[in-house]
Amino acid sequence: MESITVFTTALAYEEKIKDLYRSAERIIDDKRGKAIFRALADDEQSHIDFLHYSLEQLKEAGEIDANRLTNALPDRAAIEKNIAGLTSKIPDRMLGDLKIVLNSALVMEKETSAFYRDACKRTEGSIRKIFERFVAIEDRHVDIVQIELDHASNNGVWFDFMEINLEAE
Repeated sequence: MESITVFTTALAYEEKIKDLYRSAERIIDDKRGKAIFRALADDEQSHIDFLHYSLEQLKEAGEIDANRLTNALPDRAAIEKNIAGLTSKIPDRMLGDLKIVLNSALVMEKETSAFYRDACKRTEGSIRKIFERFVAIEDRHVDIVQIELDHASNNGVWFDFMEINLEAE
């Protein structure tokens, strides 16, 4: 896959998910929800900026400084520390809106991760290393959205594990 085509396609994925997060930030009234969507949108914007930079560099010099690709989002441990009390502070109506947005975001983040995995298979060298970093970053986004969705859904699943066992022991 030609590098410019891959970066252009990646840009479309990043723009789409950033737009969803900006829209969610406007829709959700909860301060914590707004902060989550703002952080995700800002991170996606940094990816967009990096992809624009990459396209310029590919056209001009053929080299990309991968160190410019950053991720400001917290890891699972930080999310776990701050997630307590989410559902108790959000009204049920708003919680429904939050779950709808999180479901959409989860689908989009998984699609974006799959695109980057495919890009890794189709590229090589320094370009491949950049897309490997994108896979790690997007997988973190999937984790964040899944954790928030599980907690907002109050379905007994937390961090991809059942919190309770309904089987008789």
